[in-house]
Amino acid sequence: MITPRQITCSILSLLLLSSCTLTDSGTPQRVVQVKALGDLKLREENPRWVEEVRGLIEAASDYFEREFGIRFVTQTVAPWPLKDRIPSTPALMSRVKAEVPLKDPGGSYDLVIVFTGERVNVYVGGRARVDRIGDCRQGLGNYLVSSVSGPFYYRGPNVEPEMDVVALIHELGHIFGAEHIQDIGSIMNENFDYRTEFDKKNRAVIFKNKFCPFGKGG
Repeated sequence: MITPRQITCSILSLLLLSSCTLTDSGTPQRVVQVKALGDLKLREENPRWVEEVRGLIEAASDYFEREFGIRFVTQTVAPWPLKDRIPSTPALMSRVKAEVPLKDPGGSYDLVIVFTGERVNVYVGGRARVDRIGDCRQGLGNYLVSSVSGPFYYRGPNVEPEMDVVALIHELGHIFGAEHIQDIGSIMNENFDYRTEFDKKNRAVIFKNKFCPFGKGG
């Protein structure tokens, strides 16, 4: 026999579940369409580079979805450049902007990410790894260069991000307008190491720019 107390508890449980569902689905989410490229060095060193590149984006996306409601979806993974090795990060950025459009027969993209296996420290010296610091006036950034320092295996959404993922998160922050800051505890400090938290100021900037249009490349 079902008692009035059991009926009441069941109704309350259903209401709570319904409330949770509405909260989750009611949170506006930004979906970013990504084209990922692997350079010659990365492809030479890692036969599973396609899986690795997808995993790095997925891990960074897990973080941004959890923190900001921004999801990065990898539409295409392709080799580029096909033959040349480009150890210079600024040169790689210049080439990709000139040679890789935001629209091709495979689809249209908001963001193109070049993953490089070159053994260069691209995270010092203030050199840009993004084409622009995003804003609503000129648009969010369209191109990003990220270094891959070693093999990566995606292990799900609830693990501490590895260094290459942290570096990618840092650069994606720039795409949405975050800038370098002196706060040594912030992932947007130039020497971010294994920091995984955005400072209050840059968090607010990313939320403000969350639904800004992307730039048009070039």
